Amino acid sequence: MNLKNETNENVLCGGEDISALVVDLGFNTSKIGHNQEDTPRIFLNSICGENIYESERNINELEKKNNFKKLKFPLNLYNRNENVRIKPLFDRDKSNNVTLNSDVFERILEYSIEGVEVKRIFECTDEIIDPIKLGGLNLKFDEHPILLSESNIHNNKIREEITELLFEKYNVPALYFAKKAKLTSFSLGRSNSLVIDIGFSSLNINPVYEGYVLQKNSLEYNIGGDYFDKLIYNKLKKDNINIIPYFCGQKFNDKDMYKNIHSSYKEEAILDIIRYMKESVCKIRVENDIKCKENNINNLKGNENGDTNNTDTNDSPKEEFFELPDGFKINIEKYKYDIAENLFKSVPLENNFKGLPQSIINCIISTDVDIRKDLLQSVILTGGSSLFPGLVERLFNSLKEKECFSQSVKLKILNMTSLVENKYSSWLGGSILASLGTFQQLWVSKKEYLDYGHKIIFDRCF
Repeated sequence: MNLKNETNENVLCGGEDISALVVDLGFNTSKIGHNQEDTPRIFLNSICGENIYESERNINELEKKNNFKKLKFPLNLYNRNENVRIKPLFDRDKSNNVTLNSDVFERILEYSIEGVEVKRIFECTDEIIDPIKLGGLNLKFDEHPILLSESNIHNNKIREEITELLFEKYNVPALYFAKKAKLTSFSLGRSNSLVIDIGFSSLNINPVYEGYVLQKNSLEYNIGGDYFDKLIYNKLKKDNINIIPYFCGQKFNDKDMYKNIHSSYKEEAILDIIRYMKESVCKIRVENDIKCKENNINNLKGNENGDTNNTDTNDSPKEEFFELPDGFKINIEKYKYDIAENLFKSVPLENNFKGLPQSIINCIISTDVDIRKDLLQSVILTGGSSLFPGLVERLFNSLKEKECFSQSVKLKILNMTSLVENKYSSWLGGSILASLGTFQQLWVSKKEYLDYGHKIIFDRCF
């Protein structure tokens, strides 16, 4: 067994043409795939379903292992799963501390890399034959080094947990951790950039210089996709609009439609619909939209005064609607611009957020004068919540209006060429990094881990 491990380490870590796996774990989705490829093979929600009764009993270690296998994954929110509560990959407490649910991590990783073992049975004899693996990449952990993306803010506890699991339980030959902002910068071929990641759980503004994330100058705010989802949810509640999840089917008015459904499962199913609504209708208001709105108001006033010479009935604003699963249609006028506008407003309760443009300026000013020009010429917008239409244009105009920097500095916001590059830029950067010949010496092998412990991980992965 030891000889096999040493052989794996030599083959996988000694040359340029290696078969590494890139794992990008997020609060909302996890992406897994091969290096040297431009898109991840596996896209999964970062949640599992946990049986309520199993989790609330006092169970011993053997039962814990069996309980781990009973975690429902992948979890289909369109299905009615009774007595199941949501268990996320990451938890964030009120003090903004992030913890890893290791059993969810294991479930996601095993499903993604090894697949799920399914027994095959001959229909005519009911004889069980050799099981097969379904789903995932159908690979073995001990044959592939793994590069993992991690938060831009150091979280030593999570790093140690993952390291122990991968080396001691799954016997991976080599491992490396890389900051998400660094990988995003590499995905566009930049070693110097200002990475603005508007993800699911937070908004991060990270200066990257010569391939290193400047953590002392990085800013993080709890304003992300879930923040906008809850804004919409609260707005719908105020308007007395009830959202019925898909799993209720046609039982819209049945008093027992939520019987045995855990509150966390119900809320997650509702928020899943709201996310689709947000992605479908929400936009950033830009100058052209404001002028168009003013023209429509003037046209309406002209019609009231009897002045119809310069107006056309086709130019009047058309009402737009979003249809819920139960057929109810929501007029999106209140939601179209108001939700995403919070990116440009001050939110004192969220780490004293001053709005995106001012937060970017504060981050730039905190850095060394000599690198500001490089950062401003490579501003990168990434993350699922950066896809609001109009965001790039509005942000560019807002930053130009601030006039905080020399006119000789040309502000440039780099555009991703595709939706995949935008949403999964950190995974793509990991794929590129793990494919470089110059990177191969940075892998931390299992032998090095056994010799030096966690220290070697912290010394080499920064």
